[in-house]
Amino acid sequence: MSMLTRTQRIWDHRKVMVTLVRRDLRVRYARSVLGYLWTLIDPLAMALVYWFVFGVIYQMRGIETSQGAPFVLFLLAGLLPWNWFNASINESARALYSERLLVRSTNIPRELWVIRLVISKGIEFLMSLPILIAFMLFFRFGQNANPIEIHPERFLYWIPATLLLFLLSVGIGLVMAPVTALVDDFVRLVRIGLRMLFYLTPIVYSTQILDDRAPWARTIQQFNPLTGINDMFRQVFLTNAAPDWNAWIAAVAVSIAWVFFGMWVFRKLEPAVLKEI
Repeated sequence: MSMLTRTQRIWDHRKVMVTLVRRDLRVRYARSVLGYLWTLIDPLAMALVYWFVFGVIYQMRGIETSQGAPFVLFLLAGLLPWNWFNASINESARALYSERLLVRSTNIPRELWVIRLVISKGIEFLMSLPILIAFMLFFRFGQNANPIEIHPERFLYWIPATLLLFLLSVGIGLVMAPVTALVDDFVRLVRIGLRMLFYLTPIVYSTQILDDRAPWARTIQQFNPLTGINDMFRQVFLTNAAPDWNAWIAAVAVSIAWVFFGMWVFRKLEPAVLKEI
């Protein structure tokens, strides 16, 4: 079956996709008292922890660290997209094995079991964006000294950033799911890789800091698609920093490449996975 045919089958089963996403969200909050509020509490708590460690203890508050923006705001704008990506990859790695009974017994495109996880985590990400907007408004209107500028037209950058993050997560997830179903140790490698990628991505620091301390790493880091995606989210409140066009172009190219590669790997490994699970 060609890649185009498989893509068409996925689109034809979009109503099933919606049902699966709703099921995931209902199950996640079924026994929760706070429900939706957890999508706000969790990233906010993590942002405050990272702010205390890096912003207070290590005093990483210089302009080179956060491109002139308040460190907490800069950190949160990188942490929220990372949470979506991290959760999608971690859960996609077990997507086929955890639902093995339904994967074997249903005739729906099996890519849906990965895509539905990325979408459900994406909805949680969208529901957490009010935290970022609230912090921007606070630093714009809630303090008298050095208020930030907000560029409303740059909110449009969030649209391609969200789409690219979705494509990147789906592409990598389509590789993780079948490989993990065949080799269980791969899950551990994924977790180690994600921990390393967190610090290789400009989340707690700016790419500008690499210009002075490791210029060779700046060029390499631009090929990390999360670098360009994070820059798109931050442009709303960054005044003196021009868009990193090289990182943006790399984010588009790498994210799309991961989708094609992921679909190719999934198609090649699907028969072996069905025998294994």
